[in-house]
Amino acid sequence: MTKPQTTAREIRKRFIGMLVLATLVMGTAIITVVGYQQVRQTQQSATRLMTGLRHSVIDNQPDWHWWRRYSAINTIDTYVRVTNHEDQTTQRYYSPFTREFLSLDRHQVLGTRAVAYTPEFGFTYYRQSYHRGNRLEIWLNLTPIIETLLTVVIVVLLVMAATILLGSAYVRVMARKITQPLASLNVAAQAQTQQHEKKMTLPVPNQPVEVQELAESFNALLQTVNDHAVQERQFTSNAAHELRTPIAAILTHVQLLKRRAAEHPEIVPQSIAFIGEESLRMKQLVDSLLTLSRADRAVLTMAPTDLAAVVQDVVATERLLIKQPLTFQGTAILVMGNAESIAQILTALIDNAAKYSPETAPITVQISTTPTAHQVVVKDQGMGISDAHKAHIFERFYRVDAARTPAIAGTGLGLAIVAQLVKANQGTITVSDNQPQGSQFTLSFPRQQVHSEKISE
Repeated sequence: MTKPQTTAREIRKRFIGMLVLATLVMGTAIITVVGYQQVRQTQQSATRLMTGLRHSVIDNQPDWHWWRRYSAINTIDTYVRVTNHEDQTTQRYYSPFTREFLSLDRHQVLGTRAVAYTPEFGFTYYRQSYHRGNRLEIWLNLTPIIETLLTVVIVVLLVMAATILLGSAYVRVMARKITQPLASLNVAAQAQTQQHEKKMTLPVPNQPVEVQELAESFNALLQTVNDHAVQERQFTSNAAHELRTPIAAILTHVQLLKRRAAEHPEIVPQSIAFIGEESLRMKQLVDSLLTLSRADRAVLTMAPTDLAAVVQDVVATERLLIKQPLTFQGTAILVMGNAESIAQILTALIDNAAKYSPETAPITVQISTTPTAHQVVVKDQGMGISDAHKAHIFERFYRVDAARTPAIAGTGLGLAIVAQLVKANQGTITVSDNQPQGSQFTLSFPRQQVHSEKISE
């Protein structure tokens, strides 16, 4: 199983490998080019020496003094033999030191006569030619060329080693520097996992951009987690508080009945009625909590829905239940949504409007269309909602202070349920002031191409 690697180590490994490969390729190329140029130079030198040697042969006998004096290159380490086969005799002429050179054994290199190794003389390059019946042989000493090539090889190897060492150190420092923000972010994130309360924000580096964006995304996620944690604590606290009140009232009247029902039977009907009211209030609260919990986890089945038909059915039912005049305006419009949950949303909005409006104040439900959305607007002429409360009315257990009276029943969960169902239907809901007074809730669905055989028929 492969051992996990850090980002810095992975960067170092890949870049150092690439650096070593590039250095080796570059060094090999330099040595090859220099070696090739040295071979070409050797061949050209041998050609020039051979040309000079041809001109130095006079009457089948070489003039060594003339050849050395007018040769284009240094001939000190060059060995020459001229062989003449005329008059059935063989005459050989040797340049200085050539006899000693030829007396030693030569070892061919790479299986060719061109390059050979002779003890005490080193490597030589052999070339022969014929001129006017004379056989001309030249052995060019390769020691200066080999020394030059070895010098180039040593220098290239040293440069390669220095490049690899310095490059590795540079890559190591740069990899650590590049990954430092990510490592710091990781340390901060691990520290946050030990926090059981509110999660603090992570440090946001200025660069690199990817780590900066990652830190900002983490912070946004932490903010969401913190908000949810606050909402859960507040929800639990509010639910406990709302349930504690009716339970305490019920227990009080139960104790009262235990102590005084026998002596004062007249309090029994009143206490039983109060217990019934508080039990009903507690049941409504529990039902609302269950509905809200289901709305949080709900995944609705979306289908083409005739918005006007749903609104008409809800309006017809609500007219029988509320005292305010209720009117509907609009035409058939198709939206993608869940008809049952849309009806639940509209019912809650109409009930909320009736709860906070006088009995004679009309309530209007309108369907309209904008370039980007289909809308259902519920308008009332009730007490209205101040700007300070508009941003909070969809929060759980939130109730406007003016609504916290015994005359206006409620748990503060109705609009929270509405908000969750609207979100599940991929819509939006907003609240604004109605003119001349009251409030209006606008439920919006995105416009899209919707087909329904039922409507088209």
